[in-house]
Parts: sequence; structure tokens; C-alpha cells
Amino acid sequence: MKKFARISLAVGALAVATYLVAQPATQAQRAGVTGKEEFGTMHLQSNLGSFRSIDGQGRLETTFKGTLLVSKLDGKMDIVSGKLRKEYEGMDRIVYTGQATVVFTGKWRAIQWFGSDMRTVWYGRGFMRISGEFDRNMQTGDYWYDNPAEKLPFPSSSVFTLTLPQQRTGADQSIVPQGRKSDSLGGE
Repeated sequence: MKKFARISLAVGALAVATYLVAQPATQAQRAGVTGKEEFGTMHLQSNLGSFRSIDGQGRLETTFKGTLLVSKLDGKMDIVSGKLRKEYEGMDRIVYTGQATVVFTGKWRAIQWFGSDMRTVWYGRGFMRISGEFDRNMQTGDYWYDNPAEKLPFPSSSVFTLTLPQQRTGADQSIVPQGRKSDSLGGE
């Protein structure tokens, strides 16, 4: 019984620690987003790579160097800081190059970036395809949802699709593993 109490206490402490370091979207990161849809928060960072947000909605804030393609934006794009040069506009698409912090609110068919020094927070829903290249420190980048302790690396040499809000599959996350009382061979 004491072992079970220690396990329960450890699981409880882990849950509290996870709650304290979780990074859901702040009020500023939710600004301008309306609706009753189920939204989630995704964080991305990469020194060299690409992402493509597909059929998205909500608020996406990204800081980057490189190229940005915006397709069928039904909403607003604000350049908060930096400088972008419009390279192309037509067929419901706009292509920019430069270095900036940009905030999108509304709905879009696609927002695609490739380049360097990217930091992104997306509060909303949709799909995100990511790919990273190794930088000089042999890092590809990281992504996570609400908890930065659950960071996962960008894939290299392939494209990985994420969903927002996060789709969890598999066993119930609230189940605590229990030890066996005896094994199938009759031992203890």
C-alpha cells in the first residue's frame, strides 16, 4: 500500500509541475479571435526549416527571416515589426521576403514559411506541416502544444503533419500503471 501511495503522490506532483510550466495561449496571443470552435495552442521554433499551416483559423504570430506565402486569407495580416518586400500578388496568393514579425487573424487556406530564425505561436485550429534542416548546432527545431516540457524535434528530410487542437491517440492518459501481483508462471 505504501508503494501505491508513493506512486500516487509522484503522479500528483508531476501533474502539478506540468500545470505550472504549461504554456497555453496568453490573452495577447488570443487577441482578435472569436467563435465557439474548439481551439488549441501550438508553439514552433526552428533556426532553419519550413512550415505550412493548412485550412487554418485563429491567430498565428510568427517572427522569421525568409519567404512567406499567404494563400486565400479571409482576415487580417499585420506586420508588427521588421520589413517585408512583396514579391508577387495574384491568384489569391501573396509572396513576401524579408525579416519581420507578422500576425494573422481570421481564416486562411495556407500560410507557408521557409527560411531561418522562426518563432511561431498559433492559437486556433487546422493543420501544420513542418520540416527542419540541421543548423550549425545540429538542431532541427522544436514544436510543442501547451507544455514546453513535451517539446518534440522537427523532422529532418521529411514533412510531418500536426493537427491543432492536438489529437491524442492511444491509451487513456489518466491511467496509472499498476504492478502485477504474480507472473503467469506462478512466481511472484
